[in-house]
Amino acid sequence: RKLIKFKVSKNATLFLVVTFCGVFLDLITKWIVFANFKDTERLVIIKGFLWIVCSKNEGIVFGLAQGRNNILIFFCIAAIGAILWFYRNFDRSGLSPNIAFGMILSGAIGNLWDRIFHHHVRDFIDVHLGMGYHWPTFNIADSLICAGVGLIFYETLFTKNRGSMLTRKTAL
Repeated sequence: RKLIKFKVSKNATLFLVVTFCGVFLDLITKWIVFANFKDTERLVIIKGFLWIVCSKNEGIVFGLAQGRNNILIFFCIAAIGAILWFYRNFDRSGLSPNIAFGMILSGAIGNLWDRIFHHHVRDFIDVHLGMGYHWPTFNIADSLICAGVGLIFYETLFTKNRGSMLTRKTAL
């Protein structure tokens, strides 16, 4: 019997490590917060700015599509498929694309996990921006998605390799 050997590039390894670490960080922080806080309990981290709370979001960003969990599971799976398609078909040389797509994928997986096993997304980071403005509560998965998308925009618009990350690979 021969063992099947998989050869994984350095870039793909980085992508997988970032994805795994992001999912782990998201799920472990949700577990810690939701295991140790009651639904109405709040922990002030920075007075007037940052709190930790338990929030169950049955919808999507800004509380839209409440109670549509099964449809949102389908869209999460479709989004994961799209992320993998973009990762596979566009330039992934260098650190940035592998880190960015790994962050985005890990955030999508973390929130999909919540939808499947908890029937809502567990949010806990609560930011107040002063003058009564309250940002919608979010989690590490949401932060990873935003940071990954931000990294793609930054690399695409402001670096010497402008646009290269979103350049489709050509077939040889």
